[in-house]
Amino acid sequence: MSGLKVHTAPSVEPTTDAETIAYLRTDSGVDTTLIQNLVISAREWIEEYLNRTLINTTYQLFLDNVNEADVPIKEGLYTAPFKIYRNNFIELPRPPTSSVTHVKSYDDADTATVWATSNYYVDTVRNPARIVLRDGGTWPTDLRASNGVEVQYVAGYGSNRSDIPEPIRMAVLQYVAHLYEHRGDTEAKTVEPPAMLKSLLQPYKIDRFGVSMYGKTY
Repeated sequence: MSGLKVHTAPSVEPTTDAETIAYLRTDSGVDTTLIQNLVISAREWIEEYLNRTLINTTYQLFLDNVNEADVPIKEGLYTAPFKIYRNNFIELPRPPTSSVTHVKSYDDADTATVWATSNYYVDTVRNPARIVLRDGGTWPTDLRASNGVEVQYVAGYGSNRSDIPEPIRMAVLQYVAHLYEHRGDTEAKTVEPPAMLKSLLQPYKIDRFGVSMYGKTY
């Protein structure tokens, strides 16, 4: 099994208070705390929908072992070489990945060992990025039964909100406006994003194999 934790949250949100309030066309005296919380909610929903990270975030990916496959292998779709090849890399969720801080292994005594970078390279051409085992390299051994491998890495379009593609920033504003309009509603369907918003985001949405419906790898 694997788990993904946020080690360092993004330092900014995709939109400022001023531009969000201006987009809402609301009167002065608006609750800025409410607006900020709605922006966070919109960003988190969009990141989940896209399988992406918008603003630079440091993650910790924990794996029980390095040969586990989170992606179900559908019968008849992938051949044996694919399964063998998968054992040569670790896929990093929530792209785009900009850097890998470290790879650590933990033994039964919970002693951490940093895995030498000479054993692997980071493939950021693929999306999601991958840690790929070099020829002659070996994965860490003597792992504890649970969370024996930790990968710490940074993912996101950049550290500034201007690094985010503008259509995604526009989608954040649209979803915030939708949530603001329906604040206080108790029916779940009222907080579902409108279909137009999903259409705006669709070119950036990737599946678990890093391919958008348009074949793009933003």
